[in-house]
Amino acid sequence: MMLLFALCGLAVAGGLVALVAWARGSDPADEDETPERNSPLAGRAHVFWYGAPGAASARVARLRRIQLPLALAGAPLAWLFTGIPLAALLVPLAVFGLPWLFDTTRPDNRRIERLEALSEWTQRIADVLLLGVGLNQAIVTSRRTAPAALEEEIGELAARLQARWRPEEALQAFADSVADATADKVLAALVLRSGDSGPGLARALADMADSVREEVRQRRAIEADRAKHRTTIRWLVGIIVLVVTVGSFNTEYTRPYGTLLGQIVLAVVAALFVAIIAWMRALASHPPVPRLLAPDRRGKAGRRAPAREDEALQQLGEVR
Repeated sequence: MMLLFALCGLAVAGGLVALVAWARGSDPADEDETPERNSPLAGRAHVFWYGAPGAASARVARLRRIQLPLALAGAPLAWLFTGIPLAALLVPLAVFGLPWLFDTTRPDNRRIERLEALSEWTQRIADVLLLGVGLNQAIVTSRRTAPAALEEEIGELAARLQARWRPEEALQAFADSVADATADKVLAALVLRSGDSGPGLARALADMADSVREEVRQRRAIEADRAKHRTTIRWLVGIIVLVVTVGSFNTEYTRPYGTLLGQIVLAVVAALFVAIIAWMRALASHPPVPRLLAPDRRGKAGRRAPAREDEALQQLGEVR
């Protein structure tokens, strides 16, 4: 019992530290210094904690600042309330695992909307090129009627071209911001024909716009079919978590799990449950298709000129 009280004290102290860190937030001056540049171990820890390399998104960082104090406070409280030591491990697992599961079971509407916007933008570029306008001028002009899903990325592309970036570098930066294999097919044609804005490029872009629209239609049909299975997964996990939470209030129900044999049985059942949920999550998710225009980080192609990018973004702000 003294050990439990000591763990509760440590959890409260850790929760206070996490609360202060959450209230303070991150220092904007240090956002550009990614952990990958410091050491490989720090990079792997960063990927494990935030789920992806590079700067963490605001949503993920905010979610981690909420999950950490909940896990630190909930673990000893669950042990103290149920009398089951293993509950101190199951509660943090649920705090971090349920959002991880439900994030995959969400429909991927944002990527579909961005692809639909890409097809619309590509068709507009093709129509402007048929009028005899150069490619750079067509891209700059398209910023005024850019689709909402890609308005920011198209505006940055136009600003970079106006800041006298090489078209290949500006299009590569645009491809990195969109980060989609289908978009890379369209942008690869623009990169290869950046110096030639004849009718051949316009026809190729029109054909690609039709291809992207067909892919959007297929993805919508796939997402509609997957929505049924994702809903089943959410309901199944929600019901199981609700039954376990309600059952923990019944001391007669939880008393057998306080023994050594009960701890072993509970650990096996929890491990099987986690394995089944991870398997269901893998079925509900789909790995992204490898990109065609992935930057070569070993050479100069993957690097950006900070001064030129700042100049482009500043010019974009002035235009807006």
